Amino acid sequence: MDNKLLTFLEAIQQHTSMTKAAQSLFVSQPYISRTIKSAELHFGTNLIDREHRPLELTYAGERLLSYLQSDARLHQMMNTELREISQNKYQSMTIGITPPMADTWFSQTLPDFYRHFPNIRTKILEITTSKAEALLASHQLDFFIGKTIHQEHIKTVPLQTISLSLVIPQTARLYQPNQFWRPFTSTTLTSMNGEPVIRTVGEARFQELVDHYFADKGVQTIPLIEVNDSRFALSLTLQGLGSIVLATEMLAKMAAEPTQYPINAFKLPTSELSLDFSIAYLPSHVLAKPIAYLVDQACQNFSPAIDF
Repeated sequence: MDNKLLTFLEAIQQHTSMTKAAQSLFVSQPYISRTIKSAELHFGTNLIDREHRPLELTYAGERLLSYLQSDARLHQMMNTELREISQNKYQSMTIGITPPMADTWFSQTLPDFYRHFPNIRTKILEITTSKAEALLASHQLDFFIGKTIHQEHIKTVPLQTISLSLVIPQTARLYQPNQFWRPFTSTTLTSMNGEPVIRTVGEARFQELVDHYFADKGVQTIPLIEVNDSRFALSLTLQGLGSIVLATEMLAKMAAEPTQYPINAFKLPTSELSLDFSIAYLPSHVLAKPIAYLVDQACQNFSPAIDF
């Protein structure tokens, strides 16, 4: 009954109607009603507020749904782990890392990793933290390095604090030619009022952090363009289409040849705005040793604080 009850309660919560819930599941409305009634008799309390329109779960119904969802996740973890144990000869592991750091870290780590664990089949993803958060929640990702994720059932290990920089194009009022790095001063942000900016909506957590920073400083920019990632945003800034905030590390190669790039960069004070990077992983007895190895390698390769 629990699996049916979970499905029915989720459908009622989503569609706020017994009839629409039944239609979405291709079952009869009386069948759902009987199942809910049976559970209400069992628990001695109403699970559905039938007097409210649209239909909604009672507090007891919401709590029961939460317990059933947790139980379903545990069963999924159990099935996945036991399946991996039965296929012990060739375990599989999905590893993710945020794009700016992927090339360097994987090239340093993977050769030694496969010397230690030659039979592990590895799927490697270069993904944003928002995507990683969803994949971890659905148990499709085992290990991730990126912006800190705060999620129940996920283990995290802090790695470092990343320095961020404001990058402005040659079309900005504040721009000065032949100067790549410029000192950040109290007037830098106020000069951004009314300036067009490029928002990286694919990196939702990061963009939210940047938006709050400008708002807290009383700076009103013009969100001219929205893109999925910082690399594409930087290419648009180079074409003069708007300013961006990104990890200072992404500017390292450009800074070596500053005269070739029509931009100015300002390192933001880490006390005002920075990015916390962490390891996030799913606890797993089967993958405990490979995960412990990756955690150890990451902690060795990433210093506690970096100001590029």
